[in-house]
Amino acid sequence: MATFENYKNAKMTRSADGILEVAFHTNGGKLVFNGHTHEQFTDMFHQIGEDYDNSVVILTGSGDAFSDAIDPEGFDFFTPHGYDKKSSAKAARSS
Repeated sequence: MATFENYKNAKMTRSADGILEVAFHTNGGKLVFNGHTHEQFTDMFHQIGEDYDNSVVILTGSGDAFSDAIDPEGFDFFTPHGYDKKSSAKAARSS
């Protein structure tokens, strides 16, 4: 599994017997879902699924709600401009 620190909006802890708890959050409070968290969670779920040391996964939230807000930030990757911006950012992270 990737190191738990790789995910900005998820705090993960795993017990010795393979119970992984994933607490979603934004700055320690309830999760504000946006396009960036959507992409991050896709990668995270793939890595969780590929790690055979996880026997149970518990998904939970932080704060007084799991998530009660959606921010449009980052959802523009479905437009040509947003796709270009995403591709440029990905290339910059790879170098």
